[in-house]
Amino acid sequence: MFGWLLLISSLLVAIPIGGLALTLFYRTLQAQRVERQKQHYERYRGQLGKLRDAIAQAKSPEDLIALSQSFQATTRDEVAALKHVIVEAYGESPDTIRKPLALLYESLGLVADDMQTIRNGTLEEQSHATFRLGRLRHLPALDTLERVSKHHSAELRLVAIWALTELADARGIKPIVIALSGANGWQLMQAANRLLDMQLDLTLPLLELLDSAGGMRERRERIIMTVLDLISDFGPRARNYINPTAGRQAALRLLDSESVNLRTRAIRALTALGVESSREIESILRALKDQSWEVRAVAARAIGDLQLADGLLSLQEAVSDKAWWVRHNAAQALKKLGDAGEAILLQLMQSDDRFARETVTQALQSN
Repeated sequence: MFGWLLLISSLLVAIPIGGLALTLFYRTLQAQRVERQKQHYERYRGQLGKLRDAIAQAKSPEDLIALSQSFQATTRDEVAALKHVIVEAYGESPDTIRKPLALLYESLGLVADDMQTIRNGTLEEQSHATFRLGRLRHLPALDTLERVSKHHSAELRLVAIWALTELADARGIKPIVIALSGANGWQLMQAANRLLDMQLDLTLPLLELLDSAGGMRERRERIIMTVLDLISDFGPRARNYINPTAGRQAALRLLDSESVNLRTRAIRALTALGVESSREIESILRALKDQSWEVRAVAARAIGDLQLADGLLSLQEAVSDKAWWVRHNAAQALKKLGDAGEAILLQLMQSDDRFARETVTQALQSN
C-alpha cells in the first residue's frame, strides 16, 4: 500500500515538472524560429536594398532572371520572409519601382506559390496569399481572387474583396458586390469607399446586377439590396461614378417591387443620385403614401435631403402619421425646407393631434 502511495506521489510531482519542461522547450524552439525569421528578413532587406537600382530598370520578367538568382530561398521560413520583404518594399516604394518589384515577385515563382497556397493552404495561409496578390496588383490573379470571393469563410471573402479593389479592374466589380451580399453595414461602407477609389465608371456592372433576373429570388434580392446600399453609401459622389439618369431609372423600377427592403433602398439610392424630372419627384412623394411605414419614413427623409419644395403639403400630412419614425422624419424634413417648412411646423403646433404637436416640439427644439 505504501508503495502505491509513493508511486502516485511521485507521478503528481513528475507530471507538472514534465509539463513545465515541455512548455519551456516549445517556447525555446519558438524563440529560435522567430530569431531565424528576423535574420532572414534582414538578409533579404539588405539584398533588396543593394539591387534596388537594378530592379528599378527592369522592364520584363526576363530582365530579372539574373537578379532573382541573388535571392536564395529554399526553406519554408525563407520563402515566407522573402515574400514579406518584397511586399513590404512594394508598399513603401514609389510607383516607378512598384511594377519591377511585382515582376521580381513573379520571376521568383512566388506568385505561383501563392496560387498554390490559395488552392491547398489553411484559411490563414489563403488569407495571406490573397492579400499579397492584391497588394502587388497582380492582374492575372483576378480569376483566382474571384473564386476566393465565393469562399464559405466570411473573413476570407472580405480579404478577397479588398484584393479585388486593389486590382482596380472593372471585371472585379460584380464579384465584389456578390461577395458583399452577406456583409454588414460597416463593411459595406468601407467597400463603397474602396470601389470609388478604383476611379472607374461603375454604371454598367452595377446596373447589370440591378437588372439581373437569374438565380434564386432571395439571393437575387440580397445582391440588388447590396448594390442599392453601395450607391447610398457613395452619397453625392455617386453621380461621378454612376450615370445618374441610368441609375435613377433602375431605382425607379424598384419602387414598384413587392419587397419593402428594395423599395426603401431604392429611395435612398435616388437620394444619392439626385432627382430631376417630375416623374422622379412624384415617385418619391407617392412613396410617402406607401403601405409600409419603413418606406414612408425613408421617403419623408428623402424629401428633406433633396430639398423638394413640392413635398411641403405631403410632409405636413405625414407629421400626423401613425408611425413615430414617419412623423419624426417628416418634421425634420420640414425643418430642412427653410422658412416655408418652419411655417408649417409652427402651424402644426396648434394641431388637435397630440402626437403631431409632440413631434413638432421635438423637431423645433433639436439642433
